[in-house]
Amino acid sequence: MPGGRPRQPDELKKLKGTLQPCRVNEDAPKTFPGMPQTPRGLSLYEKNKFKSLAEELYQMKVITTHDAHILEMIAKEFGMLKVYEKQLKKDGFFYAGTKVEKEVDEQGKETVKTTITTSRFKAHPAITARNQAWTNIMKGLQECGLTPSTRSKVKVVKEEDANPFSQFLANG
Repeated sequence: MPGGRPRQPDELKKLKGTLQPCRVNEDAPKTFPGMPQTPRGLSLYEKNKFKSLAEELYQMKVITTHDAHILEMIAKEFGMLKVYEKQLKKDGFFYAGTKVEKEVDEQGKETVKTTITTSRFKAHPAITARNQAWTNIMKGLQECGLTPSTRSKVKVVKEEDANPFSQFLANG
């Protein structure tokens, strides 16, 4: 397994202005810009997230029809985040811990006695799941260049005029 940073696509390097011709992968598959189709099986909220992310990436001119899978996973994580937030709103962020005591009588028989102690509060398990969903969302958004820090690294490539003489005439 190779170490180091993950490879960046040549198009992203071109947008950042760091593309070096000697490092271009000539055998890389060619993709064309376009809007991916909304996958089946998403909830209404997830479909709306998918479409809004796809539209943002389309405006940035970095999305292809092959990017549907990453957008689907980000949309599903947004859906899970919503579920966890709803659960936490209903149950609260903490709950009272329980203390289980076992007693053994003379015949070796165990009896379980459960008492609720209000002095020990524990974090709701949905907090951990919500935090993991948020981490996954952020990783997906960073991969797509949709966070302020990753977006600031991308430079817009201006189309150059193929004929320098026509540029000279235009400038007068």
